[in-house]
Amino acid sequence: MTWDYDVVVYLSSLPKIRNHNLKVQIMRAFADGAKRCGARVLVDENLQDRQVHRAKLAVIIGWVGMSYSGPHIYHRERIINHQRAIGGRVMSIDGSCFKFHKEHENMWLRYSLDSVFYNEGEYANSVSNHTHWHMVRNTLNLELKPWRDYGDHILMCLQRDNGWNAKGFDQIAWIEKTLKLIRSVTDTNIKIRPHPGTVDKPWAALIGNHPNVEIVDSTQHTLQQDVKGAKAAVFYNSSSSVLSVLEGVPTFVSEESAVTWDVSNQDIRQIQHPVTLDRTQWLHDLCQAHWTIDQSRNGEIYKHFAPYLPA
Repeated sequence: MTWDYDVVVYLSSLPKIRNHNLKVQIMRAFADGAKRCGARVLVDENLQDRQVHRAKLAVIIGWVGMSYSGPHIYHRERIINHQRAIGGRVMSIDGSCFKFHKEHENMWLRYSLDSVFYNEGEYANSVSNHTHWHMVRNTLNLELKPWRDYGDHILMCLQRDNGWNAKGFDQIAWIEKTLKLIRSVTDTNIKIRPHPGTVDKPWAALIGNHPNVEIVDSTQHTLQQDVKGAKAAVFYNSSSSVLSVLEGVPTFVSEESAVTWDVSNQDIRQIQHPVTLDRTQWLHDLCQAHWTIDQSRNGEIYKHFAPYLPA
């Protein structure tokens, strides 16, 4: 295979919406870092014809989803399919699993190859050491707390139902099924936390009347506040589940693409007697999947992933 470039950074795949300038900065930093390592790099910002190129690595922010459309999504799909066809790879840059720290939500970002889903993408983070965990912990003031066996409510966290993480799932059906499973084993109070971006939906009407179920206003409460006091936390596959795991709240997830799948419970019927697993290696690996813009700009990320690229 003859490659025209080692890396193509597709600024042309970005929509001009919120955080556009920040996303451009993030992508240009990766291009600068790859150049520092001697890679042949093209920064493609042509919005007119949105071409694809023969490159070992194509770099985009985000992924594609069932409910998203528009020129930038079609271009991402074309980039992904093109890379698969020629034997190249696609690097996805995605949001932090620690973005519950709003003041630092863009300090650490996830970088992966060929998928944005944690169980499908190559994060080059298998059996990592503690280095990145210590860096993330110190910059964000995080703590891994012991598993707890107390609390006065069960927290159900909802998510956007049109993002690529949701994979087109029916959130209302999931809520109904999950509530029935919980109620089959306990009458503990349940707090339902909608995604902050969906609080305008008529959740009370959509969910219906259930005893001892409260819908909390996620625009008035932080996730940290709602996790506090929970005896268990339930998610579909949201990365917000990372906070509950760090806080030592027994965590339940429904979909194996959840980043917390390996340290969470899956059977809601065990919510009264959850399994508590060792989180050390999982946490080291998760933090190794996160990088700063400075690490990107100095070439650390490119060097880390270079062995995974085609010759």
